Amino acid sequence: MDPLEVNAHLLWKEDGRAVVVDCGGRPGLVLEEIGRRKLTLVAVLLTHLHHDHVLGVARLVRETGAPVYASSADSFLARDGILSPGGRLVSPSFSFEDIAPGRHLFLGEPCLVLPVPGHTPGHMAYFFPHSLVAFTGDTLFAGSVGRTDTAYGDGALLLASIRDRLLTLPEAVEIFPGHGPSTTVGREKTRNPFFAPKGAHTP
Repeated sequence: MDPLEVNAHLLWKEDGRAVVVDCGGRPGLVLEEIGRRKLTLVAVLLTHLHHDHVLGVARLVRETGAPVYASSADSFLARDGILSPGGRLVSPSFSFEDIAPGRHLFLGEPCLVLPVPGHTPGHMAYFFPHSLVAFTGDTLFAGSVGRTDTAYGDGALLLASIRDRLLTLPEAVEIFPGHGPSTTVGREKTRNPFFAPKGAHTP
């Protein structure tokens, strides 16, 4: 288990191409799986630049040469240093290309990059409509939502982002969050206390 308790998601196609969404404290496990399946990593997609989602990225880049994509709106988090689990500011040790919201192509299929600010200003979600999967980072969880108790967090904006950009996806879409188990759009629309018909919570 990742000591940071963050999910690293590996998505691949039959032709062997793969992408990773976020990578925290155990990049070796991701690399082992890539090697075991004889995959070629073609991109690392970052939902945001909090330390627990990026500490393993430098090793992935070093060993695979894959490009990294993230929103430049979160670049201040990397510029100011990333806080390690031990409380020490460290350099992220990797560069990334700014990814704009909208339609992109990864693994030969469309990927819709959805801006979902609130947890961080530049938080992105990645939706693969052909595969019916979405990677939501620290926005929407199974039965909960992400934290906003930082100087740059915005609870109202987070809820609006989820409501307008994620819960409008098809109900069958499987949600893979940054922490905890997977869920579906349909399940969260009816069971998540922040969005269920009688829910009136604030993160």
